Amino acid sequence: MEPRETHSSSIQAPREPHLMNEIFVKAYNSGDVSNINLLFEKDAVVVRPNGSVIQGVDAYTQEHQNLVKIGGVMTSINKSCIIHNDIALLNAEWEIKTKNEQGEPITISSVSTEIVRKQSDGSWLYIVDNPFSARVAPSQK
Repeated sequence: MEPRETHSSSIQAPREPHLMNEIFVKAYNSGDVSNINLLFEKDAVVVRPNGSVIQGVDAYTQEHQNLVKIGGVMTSINKSCIIHNDIALLNAEWEIKTKNEQGEPITISSVSTEIVRKQSDGSWLYIVDNPFSARVAPSQK
């Protein structure tokens, strides 16, 4: 894993939904889980890499802590943003360039699908985040 300096930055939820992935990348690259968490509604749903679905701030905080442990640098390209009233469906291609435990360079990548909702202050937050939508089909009971 590639070490990364952890620091807070002025991450704010976007005012336009098509900017969500760009802001998520900044939050990830800051190395600060709180920067990632501020982009999610408290009861948001997150799909884990194994396809299981978790919900709520405690669950996704743990998942985000595991995510930032990967280190490296994330990039993302927003592929679509479909807006309907105060909901938007997003799709992006992302990758993280980091190093494995042996110090060898690796790239982790996938296609994500997210649903974001406009908040009363005009910002947008995740309500559903499926970062591995190209690989797993989640099911929720």
